[in-house]
Amino acid sequence: MNSKVLRKTARHVAQCALLVIAAVAVTLLLLEFILRLAGHETADGQFIFAGIELQPYALPLGRLAEQIAEYEDNIDRVTLIYDELVGWKYRPDSSRQNGEFSINGAGLRSQREYDVQPPPDTLRIALFGDSFTAGDDASDETAWSHHLEVNLNRAGVRAEVLNFGVSAYGMDQAYLRWLHGGSQVSPDIVVFGLQAENLDRNVNVFRQLIHPEGPAFSKPRFVVSDDALNLVNSPAIPPEKLVEIFASFASHPLSDHEAYYRSRDYASQWWSGSKLASMIFAIVNQQMEDEAVSYGLESKRGKLGKAIVEAFAADVLAAGKPFIIVFLPHKEFFEQQFYGREIPYQDLLDYFRDNYHYLSLADYVDPEIKSLKNWGPTLHYGPELNSLVAELLSDEIAACIQGAACQLSRFDDISDFAIPAAAPSE
Repeated sequence: MNSKVLRKTARHVAQCALLVIAAVAVTLLLLEFILRLAGHETADGQFIFAGIELQPYALPLGRLAEQIAEYEDNIDRVTLIYDELVGWKYRPDSSRQNGEFSINGAGLRSQREYDVQPPPDTLRIALFGDSFTAGDDASDETAWSHHLEVNLNRAGVRAEVLNFGVSAYGMDQAYLRWLHGGSQVSPDIVVFGLQAENLDRNVNVFRQLIHPEGPAFSKPRFVVSDDALNLVNSPAIPPEKLVEIFASFASHPLSDHEAYYRSRDYASQWWSGSKLASMIFAIVNQQMEDEAVSYGLESKRGKLGKAIVEAFAADVLAAGKPFIIVFLPHKEFFEQQFYGREIPYQDLLDYFRDNYHYLSLADYVDPEIKSLKNWGPTLHYGPELNSLVAELLSDEIAACIQGAACQLSRFDDISDFAIPAAAPSE
């Protein structure tokens, strides 16, 4: 091949390469234009495309201020109110779910009031946990806490069930609610409604960073230091001070304890001027973050969750009360279980099963549980699941009393609580 042909071939190749480069450049520019046109920027400066927030992130100062103003304007009507000890709690003498979720004067889910000290002839059971314990989506008559009390009383056990569960609580808040309220009412048996997904809530301080549409609250959280639990953000920062903190969040001491904040995500990078580059980074980064988060016993989330439950149990047992863990899985767990997928926190569940009085709803259901008929509007338990939880727990308590595994220190004679047969479901 002579030099003339070679030069012609080289020019042809160069022209093709230039055409490819030009086509790629035009495509990238078109995609950049589409992203900018189809996306939108919030009042706080956060760019969003198809529900995906692109870096650099912007803290929601404007939205936060609006939420706080709305909360303050409706303080006599909102259901969740600020509490310095636990972050938030139910407003006494209120209701939600169109009046089907009653809250008594002590802030417990109940249609009636309870004396501070239990009646001398009545078994008092106290429940602690999040919305699955409180009974979101269930009416007062269909919540499992109500069924549990009815089942025991029908079986001949004079019992009352005090529901300290509160929506959106982490394991840490459930424990704190025991320390600041639950222990003072002298329950005979303490039940902890375990939601393993709350391992994420345990490492969160500011609710807006994990649930932007939620109430404008912060919460105390525990950190493990020298194998001991230490509490930060206690007392919890009140809502009216949050905007000021968010305005200079990177320099605030609590930013180091907030798992859902990384200062580098809020700073401009060399590629962040391009929405297309930011979109690609967001997709890749989310995949990497999902894979990086671990819930094993040796992970940060696993260690903290284990330490919180251990401290909770130790405090209850030291007071001479039986401590029962009830695992209340959400819909995704059942789907993972029945499709044979790996449960990321299975080691933690196994640890609780091996070391504590443990009951799991997942052991008593079949694949049909994933049917939407079993779930409420916000994917909490429907009537059948609430009834099943109560039936299992009432049977467990009966067996615990019969077998003397549950030592009822307040009673000299527990013959009144010897249930002859399994408690019927309501």
